[in-house]
Amino acid sequence: MKNKILFTLTGIIFSAAVLFSQPVREDIIWARTIPQGSILMDGVLDEAAWDGAEVLSIAYGQNAGLPTSGWRAEFQPDAVTDPTNATVKFLVEGNTLYAGFNIPDSSIGGTQDWARWDAILMSLKDKLSSGSPAAPVEYFYTYWLAGLPNTTPVVGANPRFIGRYGNFNDTTRTPEQIAAWDARTVINGVSNDPFRDDGWVVEMKFDLGVLGYDVTDVNGDFVMFNMSIWDCDYLFEGDPGKISTTRTHWQSPWGNANGNNVGKIYARPDIGIGSDLPDVGYEMVIPNGAAQDAPVIDGILDEVVWDGAFTFDIVWDDSLTRSTYAGAGPWMSGQWQPEIGGNPRPPVLDPGTAKVKMFFRGTDLYLAGDISDQVVIGSEVYDQMDGLGIILGDRGAKNVEEVMEFRILRVSFASDGTAQPYDYLPGLIDSSAAEFAVTLKGETTVNDQNDVDEGFYLEMKIDLTKLGYDFNLSDRSLFAGVLLGDGDSFDDPLKNYGTRTWFFREHGGGPAAAWGFLDENTLTSVRESENVFVPASINLTGNYPNPFNPSTKIRFSIPSSGKVELKVFNILGEVVAAEIYTVLKAGLNEISFSGSNLSSGLYLYQLNYVNSASEISENVSGKMMLLK
Repeated sequence: MKNKILFTLTGIIFSAAVLFSQPVREDIIWARTIPQGSILMDGVLDEAAWDGAEVLSIAYGQNAGLPTSGWRAEFQPDAVTDPTNATVKFLVEGNTLYAGFNIPDSSIGGTQDWARWDAILMSLKDKLSSGSPAAPVEYFYTYWLAGLPNTTPVVGANPRFIGRYGNFNDTTRTPEQIAAWDARTVINGVSNDPFRDDGWVVEMKFDLGVLGYDVTDVNGDFVMFNMSIWDCDYLFEGDPGKISTTRTHWQSPWGNANGNNVGKIYARPDIGIGSDLPDVGYEMVIPNGAAQDAPVIDGILDEVVWDGAFTFDIVWDDSLTRSTYAGAGPWMSGQWQPEIGGNPRPPVLDPGTAKVKMFFRGTDLYLAGDISDQVVIGSEVYDQMDGLGIILGDRGAKNVEEVMEFRILRVSFASDGTAQPYDYLPGLIDSSAAEFAVTLKGETTVNDQNDVDEGFYLEMKIDLTKLGYDFNLSDRSLFAGVLLGDGDSFDDPLKNYGTRTWFFREHGGGPAAAWGFLDENTLTSVRESENVFVPASINLTGNYPNPFNPSTKIRFSIPSSGKVELKVFNILGEVVAAEIYTVLKAGLNEISFSGSNLSSGLYLYQLNYVNSASEISENVSGKMMLLK
């Protein structure tokens, strides 16, 4: 998916550009396209195409790529004497992905006991799955014998296939499973014996079509992929004190769960052996607000600097909105409705929505949220929270997997109705490294189930030097996700529910991370639109600012060119303003409305859209608050 970014200059003249080197994406690799018949699946990797493939290094004790690669000794870390130092390559032939693994190893094999095996554990995300995020599909190529009737290791055996296209309890596979995933292995030595080996080489192929990928498309595609290489040594030598197992992973170690992040294997028909590799952009380009005054953290969002911030929407049960996210965002962003108190999940009557804005200034990251919610409820129960949180990678901290820690900075309403900081945010506030403010919209009240609320605004400032960045913002990469929580309560407790909707990341553990770039040269005075998409019908983004005085801008997308009539109503239903806008383009549009001749109060507005051929007529409605 390609993202279209629109830029509009607003009177700023750039006499000279200060150039900053941009970080190289370490969570992607290209698979070059090769002609049909280039690969013979024999586990040798002697074809010329492999020599021209890109190389991914997987070495224990070395990070295989930001943001979430890592390693860990499963047990007896002091006994590790032959750590993993493998290379992995990828190629595509038609819609088949080939992977070549060269894994030097002095002790090859495995048994039925946990972590006593050599293995390649992989996960590909299923784009055809109905869930959100996309379901992980496990591909486990392993010497693990657990689940088999006979767990006696066979000397000289090859690994077995486990997962959707393999079987846990036997080694037979159907023709369909073999067509979807297959491998050949050459062992430089003898597996499952007490003598020294030199390593194993694996040639593997995946049918990408069964998971909804199409790398033959003229625009190419990318495969959402992560893996870990497991290495158990001295298992058969008769000296338990020498046995050790390590696992070293790229982006995430697990096959049957969405965690940490996903790697991306890009491919395109015109990118063959020797071709120049296209640049892959970032999921977020965070603009620099230094050319404008810093906002006052008061929860008002009335400063002009917010108008040029990086902006995106989070909307419950809206795949169209998620489709506008860059990279793996459409598939790794998602939603969840937990069960509350053992009750079945009732219908979501008031879906949560948020418009999120981000920019940086100096070493501070600024975040704003415009949250729409008709029932604002305070609760300390996580599954019923009303709030917004940003999840940021801490560049100065790692967990036991040697993976970057992610910190949750969340603001939500407490049971007493006040907005409170949670998770990692209170500690930053106590050290004067963060501040936030929340303002309720219009006549919104917290914990009153008998009125109709409008929502709230959140404004936050975060000192990135307290999250491992130096005063030059290190390499200027920002790894992040944003979570919207919406808990609604009613007189009938069986109708109570909570929802979580997220942009890339739901919590500290995943499922993904947007790679952002803190761009010194993209100023907030250069208007950057949201990712532009052409909807199937008219889609209202909303108006900003809201509340406003006296002008606001209404943003919406339409499926094809046409005209839009704006009607504004007071709370009595009377039309107080009307305007027709013609020859609007397909995609994102913006119109201005002035309430200079109106009194303060709540107004409803309606957009009536008719396409150029007068074949389609649709309308959408919104609310706005004029405060003078």
